[in-house]
Amino acid sequence: MPRFFFNHRAANDQDEIDIEGLKLNSLNEAIEEAAFAARGAVALAEEPVNGEFIIEDEGRVLLARVPYAAEGADTSEASDKAVPSDINTQPDV
Repeated sequence: MPRFFFNHRAANDQDEIDIEGLKLNSLNEAIEEAAFAARGAVALAEEPVNGEFIIEDEGRVLLARVPYAAEGADTSEASDKAVPSDINTQPDV
């Protein structure tokens, strides 16, 4: 089972590097996991929030990006439509 790493980049360009990763069956499962985490970040936010989860494989090769964003203080309504805003499974060249 492959291991995927979920790095997080916040709006202020602060990066959190995942050093443990998760063993999952596929990239699709990894994207679902990142989308779940993004929905959680939006739901817990008390102010506008945005960022992205960057999914890497065991060789630290970029596989996908899962960006998220929510505006306004009422994030309960925004959380249903905030994630994912645009999943990119092609690495930047």
